[in-house]
Amino acid sequence: MAEREPRIPEPWRPPTEADPALLALTGPWYWGPRAYHLRLRADRGLELSPAVGGGRASRFRAEQDGTWTGLDGYYAGETLRVVEGEGGAPAHLDLGTFVFTREPYAPGDAVPGGVDPEGWRPL
Repeated sequence: MAEREPRIPEPWRPPTEADPALLALTGPWYWGPRAYHLRLRADRGLELSPAVGGGRASRFRAEQDGTWTGLDGYYAGETLRVVEGEGGAPAHLDLGTFVFTREPYAPGDAVPGGVDPEGWRPL
């Protein structure tokens, strides 16, 4: 019976070192008014998930050119690019046709696809 028991996974351990450039990407990001969290994975990949409730979540694999490729979920196969702003800090994330910003989109911002004239409304 012992031979047939499933293997118990190794306990999670935080990485001993992390690249400061990758850590700068982690934290809250917004698609419109909706909050997401971007987390650094132990394999130097990234994980994007909604801050509240279910929704579009994916893991991303680091590529040699500085981009990431979606591994699963809604963004499987999509390319995630970091667009730098002044001073080289991450300004926004470009993920297919989605633009993630550090703050919710403001009414006067240039929003991809435009904004409904009635403004933002809860889903």
